Amino acid sequence: MRRAYKNYKKVGNLKFLITELIEFEFSSTVYASPGVINHIIKKHGKQLTKKVKHNIIETMEQIIKNPDYIGIDKLRGECGSFELIKKIDNSILLGLEVDREGQYVYVATMYPITESKINARLNSGRLISCNDKK
Repeated sequence: MRRAYKNYKKVGNLKFLITELIEFEFSSTVYASPGVINHIIKKHGKQLTKKVKHNIIETMEQIIKNPDYIGIDKLRGECGSFELIKKIDNSILLGLEVDREGQYVYVATMYPITESKINARLNSGRLISCNDKK
């Protein structure tokens, strides 16, 4: 990761299960830019509980450390993005993307997701349950 990214906050490390799923060959450290935090508050702030909204970094760390579901969204970007979902107050989706050139993973978004959307993604194979893998 280059010096230009010194304002980025380290929010966790991906588990082996996740790196294996996405065929990841470099650092598993995940970063969040100040801009993405502003994006989450501005675009999704009304949907988030106060607990989550006022502890965004800690929430990201929780989701990365122990997700309930993981998946890949192949429609986004060249190599796709991947999604981690965890039930905190409600189910929260953390969207991560890979910068292959800079060789790091960054948070692209975070927002609540409904149970019906989770079930639809499980049925389509886009998500898998981490609880089944433990």
